[in-house]
Amino acid sequence: MPKGIPRYLILIRWICFFTLSGLVPCFALAGGIPATGSYLPDLKIEAPASEKGREYLGIGDEKTFSVKQVNSPFTLIEIVGVYCPKCHAQAPLFNKLFYRLKKAPALFEKIRMLAIAAGANSTEVDYMKKEFSIPFPVVKDPRFEIHKSLGEPRTPFTMIVSKDGKVVFAHLGIIKDIDDFFLQIMKL
Repeated sequence: MPKGIPRYLILIRWICFFTLSGLVPCFALAGGIPATGSYLPDLKIEAPASEKGREYLGIGDEKTFSVKQVNSPFTLIEIVGVYCPKCHAQAPLFNKLFYRLKKAPALFEKIRMLAIAAGANSTEVDYMKKEFSIPFPVVKDPRFEIHKSLGEPRTPFTMIVSKDGKVVFAHLGIIKDIDDFFLQIMKL
């Protein structure tokens, strides 16, 4: 080490280098959020408040459910934040995806869509559903329990999960090309 340069300045220089180069977030994400090919922990998801939402998922009157209980081979899970601008931008795209899936009955039966609002309460979930006209269930995760069990991903975070909990698709951020995403879903 060169004389005259205090150790703390060298440490600060390395911290700045790693932070500004983007390497710190990469290290943080490497062991955290679910990736394609991984398996989800057994999530206890709070059931939708509406009967229509519970019926769509095929979970009956259960207060909580797991991915295994959803009445389809695959579940698209979108982790959102009620106050997340990127989630707001993605909402109309996912609404379009939902209606496009609905027009293809065989595909519509193959996958269910679900949004989990990290940190949200019932009022915030109701606001989000109404404000963005979301046609699929949005459930609350008020204590961030699900969000934490998934490695605390930024939002939006989208996964397609098989009935046995295998992540077959994972994407952090906005999915801008819904047509391409729809084609990927068709290949499931």
